[in-house]
Amino acid sequence: MRVLMGLGYYEPGGFATVINMLSKYLMNNGINVVVAARVVRMRAPDHVNLVKLTPEEFAKEAEHYDVVHIHTSYPYTNALVKRGLTTNLVFTWHGYAPLIYVPGIINKITGLYIKHIAYKSLIPRIKFITAISNYAREQLRKLYGVDSIVIPNGGVNLSQFSECNTALRDKYAGHRPVIFNATAYNNLKGGDLLIKFFKVIKRRFPKTLLIAVGIHNYINKNKLSNMYMRDIVSLSLMPFNELIKYYCAADFYLLTSRIESFGLPIIESFAAGTPVIALDRPDARREHILNSGAGFLFKNEEELLRAVEEVMNNRDYYSRRAIEYAKGFDWSVITQRYIELYKKVLGE
Repeated sequence: MRVLMGLGYYEPGGFATVINMLSKYLMNNGINVVVAARVVRMRAPDHVNLVKLTPEEFAKEAEHYDVVHIHTSYPYTNALVKRGLTTNLVFTWHGYAPLIYVPGIINKITGLYIKHIAYKSLIPRIKFITAISNYAREQLRKLYGVDSIVIPNGGVNLSQFSECNTALRDKYAGHRPVIFNATAYNNLKGGDLLIKFFKVIKRRFPKTLLIAVGIHNYINKNKLSNMYMRDIVSLSLMPFNELIKYYCAADFYLLTSRIESFGLPIIESFAAGTPVIALDRPDARREHILNSGAGFLFKNEEELLRAVEEVMNNRDYYSRRAIEYAKGFDWSVITQRYIELYKKVLGE
């Protein structure tokens, strides 16, 4: 079987992580995968066969594959639908960010057009549609009146977390709690809110340590006093096998994002046995936190502090629940669900 994957932007972040891992596991199952992107902003891992294609080039290339799998790319989707190339098309909806969080007037207008006008004429013409969460599935229903199959993003390769490295945990033993966040570099992920709630926790727990990827941007903006500065560790982007060490070192993961269509860091944290305390939002994070019983949602400072106390007092309990829940998101499990869908596409 030959599969052509398509996405708009190949750049650092959860989107590329999902594409990379899905490609890897499909190839491990004997499927030939090529990944196409309109914009390439980083180098792909050796196992990813990445090509840069315009929508027109993508449509021509698609004619030579058994299955074409597009991940929420309007230009690619439009090119295929216009040419009637939908019989072997799988479209995965990764959700969208509310326009209030989209920077720039031009980007807002473009996003508004694509979401409410352009996609409205395309998506109902696609037979095989998947959504990465129940939250994303409801978006599709409300926006376009279509149903979809929920196939969540694979969150992890559980074998990578089988023996969490304790070296960092020992290094930060003088701190309690140790908080981790892997997405502070992205404003949509609430780096400003992360600083705000870290200060709330530290006032109650003076030995609190915050470790976050890309938090230095927000440290500079907030002009934090030395009382807070000395207990913040700012990390740069790093390979995932290095990131795992920090997931394992934390007492809990503090999620302060403004929107989560899936919530990949939640699953990664759970795989490390690290509970998650998340700012409550009506999105996919509720599915993971409520279904797992491995963390808490909070709406205000009082609820946050109660959650921290509960997790710190009963961390082993929440850790076990976290690992058990993460098993359902191992890439070996999720990949098989996509393979079964591909077979259905070919069968029809």
